[in-house]
Formats: sequence, structure tokens, C-alpha cells
Amino acid sequence: MKRITALILFLLCSVGLIIVYGGFEHHQDPADNIQQPGEATPEITPPDSSGQKQPGSDSGDKNPDETDKTDENDKEDGYDFMIYEPGNYKVGTDIPAGVYMAINDGSAVSGVTITDSPEPVKEKPDIIVTARYLSASSRFADRDAYVESVKKGGGTPVMPQDDPMLTSLLKEGLVEHATLLAERYDGLILTGGGDVAAHFFGQDHHPASNLPDEILDAAELALARAFIEAKKPILGICRGMQVLNIVCGGELIQDIPDLLGIDPGFHQDNSTRHPIKIRTGSWLYDLVGPEANVNSTHHQCVDGVVKGFTVVAQTGPVIEAMESGNILGVQFHPERLLNEDMLPLFEDFINRCSYNDIEIRFFSKNTIIEIKEGQFIDVTGATLVRIEHSLEMIKATYKKENNYSEGMYWIGHHMPEGVYRLFVSDDADFSSYAIYADTKRGSLLSSGPVPEEGLYIVLKEGQFIELIYASMIQLSPQRAASLP
Repeated sequence: MKRITALILFLLCSVGLIIVYGGFEHHQDPADNIQQPGEATPEITPPDSSGQKQPGSDSGDKNPDETDKTDENDKEDGYDFMIYEPGNYKVGTDIPAGVYMAINDGSAVSGVTITDSPEPVKEKPDIIVTARYLSASSRFADRDAYVESVKKGGGTPVMPQDDPMLTSLLKEGLVEHATLLAERYDGLILTGGGDVAAHFFGQDHHPASNLPDEILDAAELALARAFIEAKKPILGICRGMQVLNIVCGGELIQDIPDLLGIDPGFHQDNSTRHPIKIRTGSWLYDLVGPEANVNSTHHQCVDGVVKGFTVVAQTGPVIEAMESGNILGVQFHPERLLNEDMLPLFEDFINRCSYNDIEIRFFSKNTIIEIKEGQFIDVTGATLVRIEHSLEMIKATYKKENNYSEGMYWIGHHMPEGVYRLFVSDDADFSSYAIYADTKRGSLLSSGPVPEEGLYIVLKEGQFIELIYASMIQLSPQRAASLP
């Protein structure tokens, strides 16, 4: 009799467990069961600290009387998407803080501007204009064209003679002043000039290189580093672009005619113009357009893609422009081309300097951004999708599964980790890739050009990859295992 009673109790408990388990299954969000091939099991997102449900999130058990207010157009296969059209938003009020994917809506230029205030906080920002000290004549070199460009662009130029601390830095090499100057002023223009000493980028002096001014070299490198750390806008022109490249760990080609075999007159004649093709979706494209005829007076150039920067213009092997957020380097001289459609470059640069804190990202396909409480975001030519809910939308973007075009992606969310092959876009003059440890540009792990024959890379969970004029496809485990 005791055995029969025990058996009945066991069966009743089992039925109860089945009912309870079934109840949990009934309320489980179907999105929790979706897992990208090769992707780790998704982590559970903690609830919002306010206790309120965030738009597009699952609040668990629902009151039967509640009405789902999500627009049916924002649903796909049972998913609720947090979608934001082009416009201006205050983070924490109009749009939640977090990580988003900005998807190009077909516009030639798409951009995201993140600022600390909705309007500029300074009417005429103060811009440092660097200059070499000429000891023979006890004065600084004239920089009239740069000064005029800053004034016409809406800013106030600050020359070395205008600030004793700046004078000491550029005349005597007191690099400890650089940090204080970056705190005091709103922007920096690194001007053109002579060759930088080769030892600053780990090379021996080339016979064709000019004798350097190492005090100026050290001063400008210190200023560039300080403004980068202060997250303030920088415009590097000719030599100034090369200084930016060196600060970020890059090298220079010390003599274009000798090392690249290019006619010296092509890049050393200010009266001659040559065309450059500008990358779609870049800051320079937004200001100048897809092409421009530029001047050149240089025999050196940057060598390859540097940490945190994107190459946005190139003539053969010579890189003509590179940018990263609110930092732009150009190998030509826009200050001499104000009457040839280059004034907008200075106007936009000065506008960027009008904010205390600003981050700008341009892109042609899609990119990933992170926004924080209290910031303001201006979205142009793109749709924002909260990254936690973008997986299915990203899948629908591609005609062929596991084939990814130009853009920025999160490994383990938009694509599984594994081995990929990179390809150059059909109509591209140049292409490159960059792999980051997280969304921040300073977390670069590796980068480089994509050769015509393609390139194999390994991507791991949690990383981000940016493709410039390139696409990639995942290899099958069998194909990946066969690689050397």
C-alpha cells in the first residue's frame, strides 16, 4: 500500500512540474531561441534601472488588458525593432542610450553627429595655426593663407606669437605645454612645411629628404597627440597629414619619385591640378563631392592605412586624404583653393570646433555607434536600429547568406566568428579593412589594404570589423581547415 501511495505522489509531482514548465515555455519570447550559426548563447539583458520597459524589449508576463503599441511595420517574424528615422534626438529622452547600427537609406552621404549640446557653444572658436620659427630672422614663418582660411571659415586664428606658451612650444620645443594648449583652444591646424625627421617614424634619413627642424617636429607631434587625447578637431594639411600619420603609429614614404617611381613634377607643382576620387560616404565627400582637382607640393606621403583612420582619397599609390571622426588629413593645400570650392572644408571644420565635445561618423553602407545619456545625435541619410534587435534586419540586407558588403559589423551578433575571405569591390580604386576590439576607434587590433587576389582573416566573438570598398564571405569549416 505504501508503494502505491508513493507512486501516486510521484506522478502528481511530475504532472505539476510539466504544467509549471509549460507555463514558462508559453511566456518565453521566441527571439530568445534564435541563435546565429557559430554564435555563443545570447546573454540576458538586465532590466532598465528605472524599472520601465524600454521600447522594443520584452517585459516578461503581460497584463491581458495591456495593448501592444509597437507599430506593425516595425515587426518582422515576431520581433519588435527600435527603429529611428533621420532626424535629431536627445539621448535618454527621445532615444535610449546604447549601441546602434546606422543603416544607409540610399543617400550618397550618410552621417551620424554626436554632440554634448544641440547647438554650438562658441560663436568664433579659437584655432591654433602652427608655424616654424625662423631663427635667422627671429620670427615665425608667414601663414597668411591659413589665417585667411580660418577667418573666412568663421573662426579666430591663433598664431604662435599670440600666446607665450605656444611660442615656447614651437620656438624652444617645450612639449609639456601641449596638453594645456589643447585644453585652452578649440581646434588645431597642422600646416604644411618641410620633411619630418625620419627617426620619429623609425626609419633612416633618405638622401632626398630635406634637413628637418626637429624642434618643430617634436612640437607638432606633441600638439597632435594632445588634441587627439582631448577629442578636439584637427585639420592636417600636407606635412600636417604626415604628422598625424606618425602620431598614430604610421610611417612615411620619404621620396615619391625614388621609392614609388612617379614623375616628381606630378606631386611637386603647385600650379598643376590633378584629379582625386573621394570615397562615398566620407566627410570629404560631403564637403567636396565624389571628385576634386587638387594641387600638390610634396615629395613625401603617408605609407599605408594608420591606426583609427580611413583612407578616403587616393591617386595611384599616393594617399591624398584620410579621416577619423573629427580629424581630417589632406595631402593637398585647400587653403590655396578657397576660390575653387574648398572654403566649405574650412567652414565645416570651424563648425566642429564650435562644440565642446563632438563625434562624427560618415559611412556609405552601415556602421555601429554608441550613444550615452544626455548626448544629442543628428542622423543624416540613415536609419538607426537598436543593436539588440537588428539581427533579422541585417540578414534581410544580404541576398546571399554569410556574404557581407561594405560596412561595420559586430562579430557574434551580425555574423558568427570564424574564417572569412575579403574581396575588393568591383569599382574600387582602393579598399581596406580594420578590426577593433570594441566600438571605439582606439581599440584597433589590425588593419590594412585588401589586395586584388583577396585576403583571409580570422574573426572572434565580440570584435568589430569595418570594410572599406570591400566585401567578405565566411568559409565553411572544411574550407577553413584546409588553409595553410
